[in-house]
This record gives sequence, structure tokens and C-alpha cells, in this order.
Amino acid sequence: MLAVLAFLAIGGIFGAALMLSPPELDEATLCPKDTGPHAGLFILLDLTDPPGRTERSRLRNLLKQEVADAIPYTLIAVAAVAVDPAARGVSFSLCKPLEGEDANELYQNPRLFARRYDEEFKKPFDDMIDRMLRSEGAPRSPIMESLQAGLAETPGFLDAAWPRRVVIASDLLQHSDSFSFYRGDDWRSFESSTAFGRMAKTLDGVDVEILRLPRAVSGIDPAAVDDFWVRYFDRSGAESVKAQTIGDL
Repeated sequence: MLAVLAFLAIGGIFGAALMLSPPELDEATLCPKDTGPHAGLFILLDLTDPPGRTERSRLRNLLKQEVADAIPYTLIAVAAVAVDPAARGVSFSLCKPLEGEDANELYQNPRLFARRYDEEFKKPFDDMIDRMLRSEGAPRSPIMESLQAGLAETPGFLDAAWPRRVVIASDLLQHSDSFSFYRGDDWRSFESSTAFGRMAKTLDGVDVEILRLPRAVSGIDPAAVDDFWVRYFDRSGAESVKAQTIGDL
């Protein structure tokens, strides 16, 4: 109990310090110049099988909530699953700045905080998500490859000491040259392939959340899909994995 109270007290002091003396930000990244990000949130959207209208709406709301829940100066990075290797990587990467309501009116101008948050961070993020959700789909789903490329391109994410979280919105039906559920591949076949040898612990210490878009495909066993990803995230070093289903109903 004392430890919890001490932690909350430290968090309160830290929050108060941010409001009284916010750090100078890098204009390009909105991250503190002196310390860099205080946390990381990487979002991967698999829209190779375009979600339905209800799914899109729920995804949009959940992703916005993820950002709203993130602490100030969290590095928010967004990537999409892409068939073309040249198109893989991060499409959005900014630190979440303080909001207008975070400003101390005795020392700071809340309107300036609000304008920076809305115009330089929130609007670009919302616009990017909306563009991605209008995707027309793709013939393949290289989820693993796009995840690795995006993580590698997110500054500091792979070896950061700050808390890190990965959110993946996908049906999890990996389909690429390296591995494909459509070819009947499973963890055993993947483990014996050359692709397995290229795996690294890129999720070491990272909390993972899956926003699952359910797809029923003839010939693909959902249990085999779940088994593969449980093993994949464990092998990648994930600290924890949670999932929720985003359906049309």
C-alpha cells in the first residue's frame, strides 16, 4: 500500500513539474529536446482486407482513445501493412504534446497549448487514420514483415528504456512469401523455415494489444492462427498480450 501511495505521489509530482515547467520541444517531432519521448505507442493497421463500416467506426474510436490515454510526450507512431517492401514503415511519428487543459493558467497560455495539440498533433493523427481506413485492400497480408519494418523505423523504440506499447488492428491472417495461412503453414513449418532465423526480439518488454477483425476463411483453422501468434509474440519477447474482437455486429 505504501509503495502504491509513493508511486502515485511521484506521478503527481512529475505531472505538476510538467505543467509548471514544460520542456522545450523539437519542432519536427514535438518530443522534448532534452529527454526525448517519455513512452512509446506503435500502431499497426492491417487493412489489406478492408473492414466494414461498423468496424471502421469502432477502430477509429478505439485508436483515438489509445492516444487520449497516452501520457504526455508519448511517441505515437502509425504504420500500415503493405505488400510493397518500399511502402513499409512509419506514416506518422510525433510525440503527444500537452493539451490546453494541462496548462497552468497562472504561468501559461492554455490557448497556445490547445492550438499546438489540435493543429500540430491531433488533426494530423486523425487525418492519417481516416486516410488509412479508406484503404481499398491488397492481395496479400505481410503482417510480420510490416510490423518489423515499422518498429525498426520508429526512433528509439527497439531499445528504449521508456514504457512501450504496440497495438495491432488485424484479422491476423498472415499471407506472404515467408509464411501464409492460406498455404496451410503453421508454427512448425515456420520454425523450420529460413524466415524463422531472421526473427529478433523486437518486442522485448513491450505490451501488445490486438484489435482483432474476425474473418472466416474456408480451410484456415482459427485455432492454428491463435497458436501461431501466441508463439510468435512469445518468441519476440512481448511482456504481455491482450486481445479484443472488433466485429460488424
